[in-house]
Amino acid sequence: MSELTNVVKETSENGTDLSPDDIGTIEEMPEDTILSRQTSVNLVPFIGQRFVSQDAAYEFYCSFAKQCGFSIRRHRTRGKDGVGRGITRRDFTCHRGGYPQVKPSEDGKLQRNRKSSRCGCQAYMRIVKRADFDVPEWRITGFSNVHNHELLKSNEVQRLPAYCTMSADDKSRICMFAKAGMSVRQMLRLMELEKGVKLGCLPFTEIDIRNLLQSFRNVDRDYDPIDLLKMCKDKKDKDPNFRYNFKIDANNRLEHIAWSYSSSVRLYEAFGDTVVFDTMHRLDAYDMLLGIWIGVDNHGMHCFFGCALLRDENMQSFSWALKTFLDFMNGKAPETILTDQNVWLKEALAVEMPRTKHAFCIWHIISKFSDWFSVLLGSQYDKWKAEFHRLYNLHSAEEFEVGWREMVDTYGLHGNKHIVSLYALRTFWALPFLRCYFFAGMTSSFQSESINAYIQRFLSAQSLLDDFVEQVGNSWSFFYYS
Repeated sequence: MSELTNVVKETSENGTDLSPDDIGTIEEMPEDTILSRQTSVNLVPFIGQRFVSQDAAYEFYCSFAKQCGFSIRRHRTRGKDGVGRGITRRDFTCHRGGYPQVKPSEDGKLQRNRKSSRCGCQAYMRIVKRADFDVPEWRITGFSNVHNHELLKSNEVQRLPAYCTMSADDKSRICMFAKAGMSVRQMLRLMELEKGVKLGCLPFTEIDIRNLLQSFRNVDRDYDPIDLLKMCKDKKDKDPNFRYNFKIDANNRLEHIAWSYSSSVRLYEAFGDTVVFDTMHRLDAYDMLLGIWIGVDNHGMHCFFGCALLRDENMQSFSWALKTFLDFMNGKAPETILTDQNVWLKEALAVEMPRTKHAFCIWHIISKFSDWFSVLLGSQYDKWKAEFHRLYNLHSAEEFEVGWREMVDTYGLHGNKHIVSLYALRTFWALPFLRCYFFAGMTSSFQSESINAYIQRFLSAQSLLDDFVEQVGNSWSFFYYS
């Protein structure tokens, strides 16, 4: 770790130095500190490490902290969501960073404050936002792992609130236990036996289970299909050109539903030659995949063509969605369609739209590069990424083939599973193989990111499903006609 001491200064892509506040330090670790423990080298943060998002950086630092014996919390930011460039810097600190504040009561008397664990610990990790080739990344510019307190053992750290988490399978089993009439304590004992852990060593507590059960009561899922379908029927009564279709499973739950507005059908008739089918988002509160069909008009404005909610992510679900979309649009299939790299969607498109040219959104691919290659390539990552973009923008397929082999040789990427997969699917994403098809400019990473950014404006996992349908219609109408 001595090589990483002192100040590490990073220069942005446009040649501008970082401000002093953006420059972090790596402080040398005594032998008796946490890094002397057996930790995976890939889990230790380092200056210049890249992440696709704030959340990815947070999860990475969380994993490191848990292995070391502490937890973290989000601290200072620079910038503000929705203003200018949004948040451009984020600090994560040890959960014992800072000092407790004494809160006076309204009458001037001091309140009885609970004992705080904060002791001014200076351990932290800082990330700063940068954009390469129109794709934002978050880079570590500061990191210190020096603590002024004792670190917890593995059996103690899991009791910190930050690590009291439940998996989807745990939540499902708790829901089943509740329906069977089991008490909360009975649930805890049974899950301890199932997981083979000691008494009180589950990653969640009795309070966590009670809170989960309360959230189940607050969201009455049984009524959502009824309300949603009723709303769609009401819209159909008011507007005969509003189109929707749905499927109910054997348990009377809403399995799939899709809808399109009369204005969307008219827009598709004019601008439906190329379509983006975005399936990157979920309504987590209802465990449903969200699929949105989007296009672009002759002014470069996004057009909303339709929307689907799917219970399962498999070929049958995607086939149902594609068939329904074609039915909405009077059987007219697009000339080209852009999606993410979902294997089930790829197979469904080959069956339901065999004459449509299928391609992958390049932004979805590039956004994964920091996770795939940042640690692997280290200081060579930026040069490799620039070379990838050069190859992506070539005109000749022959030049691409030669350049790809040279790139693999230069950076020693023989056998890398991501490189092998990208090459095998090159005809789905590389421009030398796609230039003869019409995509209305949708193959650019900027267009893909702008679509994703706008979806986030109205996407809310906490919305009731009937409210969500209204949100979609209002948001896209406002965006398109304003």
